[in-house]
Amino acid sequence: MILGNRRIKQKDIAKELEISRERVQHTITDILGYRKVSARWVPRMMTDEIKMQGNTICAELLKHYEEEGEEFIQLIVTGDESWEHHYDHENKRQSMKYRYKSSPSTRKFKVFASPEK
Repeated sequence: MILGNRRIKQKDIAKELEISRERVQHTITDILGYRKVSARWVPRMMTDEIKMQGNTICAELLKHYEEEGEEFIQLIVTGDESWEHHYDHENKRQSMKYRYKSSPSTRKFKVFASPEK
């Protein structure tokens, strides 16, 4: 049942097999060697290309500031806008699944709200 659905709950297994939840947990953890873990959250997936772009842009802005000083800062326009953030993601508990203790941990990138005017 676990191999078919690694996100299955112990109570569902107990109900299906008509055994106690304690027996299900003992079988899963002690006999089969599984544990239920969630993916580890990491900030954001940044490729080498994105990192390189960020470095290039920062270097250009710093160069402009060093050449023009405060005049460059005055050219930066900021404004106040209303944005709605929307996203649909599963939380850590929803992403939990059974794995062997020796399995490598999985990563789950944080989902940031995508802005929309």
